[in-house]
Amino acid sequence: MNKKILTGAILAAGIAAVPAQAESIELTGVLRDFKVSHPDMQNPDKSFGVKTDLVQSQLGQDSKPVLRTDLDPSRGMIDGPDSFNQWFNDVPEVNIAVPFTIVLDNGQEGPGGVYSYAREKQLSGDLKYFFPMDDLGGWNDMQSVSTGTHNFYFTYEIHTEFTYTDPADRDEAMVFSFTGDDDVWVYINGKLAVDIGGVHGQAQASINLDSAAAELGLEPGGTYALDFFFAERHTTQSNFRMETTLQLEEVPPTTISPLYD
Repeated sequence: MNKKILTGAILAAGIAAVPAQAESIELTGVLRDFKVSHPDMQNPDKSFGVKTDLVQSQLGQDSKPVLRTDLDPSRGMIDGPDSFNQWFNDVPEVNIAVPFTIVLDNGQEGPGGVYSYAREKQLSGDLKYFFPMDDLGGWNDMQSVSTGTHNFYFTYEIHTEFTYTDPADRDEAMVFSFTGDDDVWVYINGKLAVDIGGVHGQAQASINLDSAAAELGLEPGGTYALDFFFAERHTTQSNFRMETTLQLEEVPPTTISPLYD
C-alpha cells in the first residue's frame, strides 16, 4: 500500500490532517456471508449505479439502517424490507456471521496524518481487493471471475465512537471518507452522513463534520457514535477504502449480534 498516494488523495479532496495520538486504529465489526441465491445478491435487475436515499436518514432503534418503503426498492436491486432486514442481522440458514478486524494506519510519520485502510485495485495494477470471506469459510460458494476466485456476497458493519472537538482549538478539519463498492452507509450521531447505496463500481463520498456539525447535532466535547454499514452484492470487484482524521475508538461487539426474529 502506498500511503503517500492515499494521504495525497484525501488531502487533495479537502481532508486535512489532525494531531494523531496513535500509529493505528483497530476496528472490529461483523461480517455476514450470504448465498448467491439471496434475492438481494447478484440480483438480475439491471438498475446499476449509485442509488442514494435507499435508507432512512435516521438510524433505526436497533442501530441498523431502515429501508425506505416510500420508494421503489428495486431501483437499488433490493427485493424489499424483509430481505434488507437480513443484511445486518444474524439469520439462520440465510447468513453466517464472523467477527472481523481492520487496522487503519496513520499515513504520516510523526504527529498528524490520515488514518486509512484500503483493499482495492491499485494504481500500480496490483490486485488487492476486499474479499475477507475468502479465508473465513462462510457458505464457501467461491466463484471464479476476472479478479480471481472469491467468496462474494457479504455485508460488514462496524460500530465505533469519537469525541468531537472545538474547531477553534485545532487547525484542521474532522472528516470521514469512503471509496468503494457496493452499498455504503455511514451514520454519525444516528444521522445518515455518507450515502452510497446501490450496486455500482467504485464511488466516493465524504463528510466534513465541522461543516455539518449543526445538522449532525455535534457539540464540542461530546462523544458520538459512528456506525458503518457495507455490502458486497455483485461480481466482479470488491473495493474498500476508509480514510479519516477522526480519532475513532473501538466499540467491539459484545457478541455476534442477536438472531433475527
